[in-house]
Amino acid sequence: MPGKGVRVMLKLMRRVPGGTLLIPMFLSALLNTAFPEGLYVGSISQAFFSAQGTNYIVGFLCFVSAMGLDVKSLAQIMKKQGMLLVIKFMIAYVLGFLMIKYLGGGTILGLSSLAIIVVLTSTNPALYMALVKDLSEKDDALAFGLAGVFCVPAVPLLVYSLSSGTDIVWTPIISVVIPLLAGMIIGNLDHEFRDFCLPAIGIIMPFFGWVLGDSINLFQAAKAGLAGIILSVLFYIILLPTLYFTETKLLKANGLSAIALTSVAGVSLAAPSVIAQAYPELEPIVPLVVSQIAMAVVITSVLTPMIANKIAKKKNLVKH
Repeated sequence: MPGKGVRVMLKLMRRVPGGTLLIPMFLSALLNTAFPEGLYVGSISQAFFSAQGTNYIVGFLCFVSAMGLDVKSLAQIMKKQGMLLVIKFMIAYVLGFLMIKYLGGGTILGLSSLAIIVVLTSTNPALYMALVKDLSEKDDALAFGLAGVFCVPAVPLLVYSLSSGTDIVWTPIISVVIPLLAGMIIGNLDHEFRDFCLPAIGIIMPFFGWVLGDSINLFQAAKAGLAGIILSVLFYIILLPTLYFTETKLLKANGLSAIALTSVAGVSLAAPSVIAQAYPELEPIVPLVVSQIAMAVVITSVLTPMIANKIAKKKNLVKH
């Protein structure tokens, strides 16, 4: 019964928060730990199964994510969600700057500046869309495209470059921005093509997870368990009160956008390797940081909807 088996496999992945990315990543990491280069049979197999395909998929995700950004609604979005995302950017910059200045390449509680910056700048656009559609105002859903842009590696790469106090390495940033701009332009010129492409984000996630897992050794990743939990706790403590206060007190809104933007995207698992291409000294810690971020993806995918639903019920915002 092949059809039934496939349905069971997809159902299993969907039961786990972020499972369409995380389960293939775990299986790939398991294979890589037991049999490194086990599926590297010729150039095509190697390109398909190995981390060689990471940059192409990242570029593809940048392109498709930007297609969802409607320039006609950009001014409206920037007044609320734009401000919240800029605050996330500034918080990540300040903490990254302080960590790099006083710790250098060191860690605190097992966490590096790389892990902190990537997580604090991350937003899960799919989770954001699901929460605001169910719990918040209709116009909040317009920010899906902007949230998608903020989850790609260009943002943490720029923050890390600014925080490090060194000359900004523009080439990798421009390399990410080009598919973003191309996607935004094409998506706004041809809405039918945009609607055709947007579902591809979900389709490509299992393959993205596989190529990410190819660079992970599970024995090393096991050491990241506690640090990943600490990273998630810090993520909420640092971001949620600030964003929620800004939206409810300064912007006089319901606070649901602030909560919905407080989650870590699976796409952010690619950011450490992209940043390490510009800063090669980070290469040795990339697998460990990816493991920590993976833990944060799972935890925030579970807790953020719970927090949003609790606040929505308290404010009688739950839609029946």
